[in-house]
Amino acid sequence: MSEEKRKRVLSATLSGLIMLFTVLLAIIAYQLIGISVRKQKIAELDAEISALRQDIENTEDEIESWSFEWKIEKRARELGMYRPDEE
Repeated sequence: MSEEKRKRVLSATLSGLIMLFTVLLAIIAYQLIGISVRKQKIAELDAEISALRQDIENTEDEIESWSFEWKIEKRARELGMYRPDEE
């Protein structure tokens, strides 16, 4: 192989490797950006889930309180008791 041919082969190989390296870096950067966006979305959804769970707990407490008061009032009416404003 002549010196000039060797330089061309080396140059082509080097430019191919540089292009491959650039493409791989672009793919890696794109994937990292996608991962960070998805992590942020997951964090937002986790926050929303915890807020909804808190709402569910509050609602259950309100339902239990209302049910308890209703049972007491029902039992009182069965015993013949009424509120003063109902007479």
